[in-house]
Amino acid sequence: MAKAQGEEMRVKREETQITAVFDPANALTGLEPIFQASNKWLENWMAVGSEILEFGRARLDRNLEASKAIARSGSIDEAMDLHANYTRSAVRDYLAEVGKLADLGTRAMLDSMWSWQPAMRGETAQRRSAA
Repeated sequence: MAKAQGEEMRVKREETQITAVFDPANALTGLEPIFQASNKWLENWMAVGSEILEFGRARLDRNLEASKAIARSGSIDEAMDLHANYTRSAVRDYLAEVGKLADLGTRAMLDSMWSWQPAMRGETAQRRSAA
């Protein structure tokens, strides 16, 4: 009799563990933080891509303007001055763009990580209440 009760308890305990491990009702809510984080990640990296495309377009326009101005210059000294000014402005632009991209990349990473924060808090609270 005692042996039969022990086997019955063991079976019930295993059923409970299976239910706790996979609960179809909570399966999608467990994935929700992953979806939120990936959506944030994608949004922010799309912003990075847009920034790179905009910068490339602007630099191409400036490159063409500088090339035309150098081609129209009347002397080698004027051409060298135009080229020096162009180079200075290009370096300034690239340094500014690197700063923007670093900020956007950092924001992308932090936003996607912060989207996990509420889910982790809720998960920790559920574990505490279950214990």
